[in-house]
Amino acid sequence: MYQLLPPLLLPLAAILGFSNGQEVDCSRPPPGWPQRPPQCCDLPFPLEDMKKSFGNCIRQIARPTSAVPTPKSVRDTRLCLEECVYKGVGFIKDGATELEKDTIENKLKSSVSNAPSWEKGVAASLETCFDENKSAEVSSEESSCTSAPHDLTHCLLRNLFLNCPADLWNASEECEVVKSRMKDCPDLPPPPPPPPQRFQRPPPF
Repeated sequence: MYQLLPPLLLPLAAILGFSNGQEVDCSRPPPGWPQRPPQCCDLPFPLEDMKKSFGNCIRQIARPTSAVPTPKSVRDTRLCLEECVYKGVGFIKDGATELEKDTIENKLKSSVSNAPSWEKGVAASLETCFDENKSAEVSSEESSCTSAPHDLTHCLLRNLFLNCPADLWNASEECEVVKSRMKDCPDLPPPPPPPPQRFQRPPPF
């Protein structure tokens, strides 16, 4: 994750964390940090229709430009992409900025209806993240798009990862290092999933 996060995308709040009363430099990887993002847990979020919506939103919003990116422009693009995705799947109504809580909750819970080991973790994550998102919506920095979708996605990914069921968790040394650092650094996201097969490089001969 550290090697995948350009400086403009690393929030200031992620720079310093605290562990057992000790200051932690969250901008630097700890000893044992994996060179490649490990696959520690198969998360039920984002949902499949959100992934499809993301492709459409990339074409609409993240168009190539010759302008030099600034922290604000990067943040605005990220927030508008997330908002576009949420609107595309009905998590925000057109012309509105408030999250459709019931729709999000029903779809996410439905996605794990055949995975009972996820049920408690999903319910707890939704409750935690909706509570956090109330404050985030009020305190959003000035932007052309709301930060509520981005904040909720970030919170859900972290909470689901940190509460991955034991029978689905990859208890490798690398994954334990990642989980420990995420607990110390509240703005650090979990490792990204592998890219779709069509985007993966072929193995060298």
